[in-house]
Amino acid sequence: MIDAKKRVMIWNTFFKLAWEQAKRLNDTGSQKKSKKKFKPLGGPLPDGKFYRLATLALCCLAVEARANHLLDELVEEGKISKKENEAAQRLPTKYKWFLLPKLAGVNQKLDETKQPHRSIVEICRFRNSLMHVSYNSLQKKLPKKTTMLSLFEEFVKAMENMNVVLGRIKKERKKVLDIGKF
Repeated sequence: MIDAKKRVMIWNTFFKLAWEQAKRLNDTGSQKKSKKKFKPLGGPLPDGKFYRLATLALCCLAVEARANHLLDELVEEGKISKKENEAAQRLPTKYKWFLLPKLAGVNQKLDETKQPHRSIVEICRFRNSLMHVSYNSLQKKLPKKTTMLSLFEEFVKAMENMNVVLGRIKKERKKVLDIGKF
């Protein structure tokens, strides 16, 4: 178990992320922008860890959202039923991602041991630690900056490769792949 100070910093990081978005929401379309600042008592994680944790959390949500979006498209295209979609959406994110080609009627397996789709496995590996806020796991296993940026880039590649595999596009688009590069 990690000490209370580190737990507070992780909790505060999630809280500060939520506060920052709520402030942006408040200021959107408003003539009078909030001048409030917020520094949680006990502080959030230092910037490097703060942004790594935020990127990882949002990547987990993005993978889930992308998989569910593609499942909904399969219903719209008549490739799976609404009931099959409901069942697939209840699967763990990693499994639904790798099941997508089969559900789409595509005879191509994605290799979870090689990039870019290995990034989906790596990102999903943190899902429970993030969603259930496992302080020990987040403190000890948070990817390094270079690893996190690489995971993000490979996620973008996996997303675009999935478009090709599912026949949504003929070839991967450079402008999309470039989104993952900084």
